[in-house]
Amino acid sequence: MACSVVQKCLMFVLALWVSAGELMAASKGAAGFTKATQEVSSYQTPMSNLMKAIAAVIVLVGAFNVYFKMQNGDQDVKKTIMLTIGGCIAFIALSEALPLFFK
Repeated sequence: MACSVVQKCLMFVLALWVSAGELMAASKGAAGFTKATQEVSSYQTPMSNLMKAIAAVIVLVGAFNVYFKMQNGDQDVKKTIMLTIGGCIAFIALSEALPLFFK
């Protein structure tokens, strides 16, 4: 199939137009990723504080739970203490490790 000069020029212009559009889309995509990264990084401190507040709630609820189990003479007080301490340590460790994900 023989292509005329006009068809070849038309295909060249079309290919150039598509590649220029892709380059512009790539630059807008990079700007979008940069803005998204900045937005997510701005949530870092409030999320860290929220996780510490959740750890405080876990401690309070766990302390009341341990107290009531001790008063009732339950046998699984040690298990409840370990679960409360483990949950608190996990949330505090995650809140301290959260900034490392954004560096």
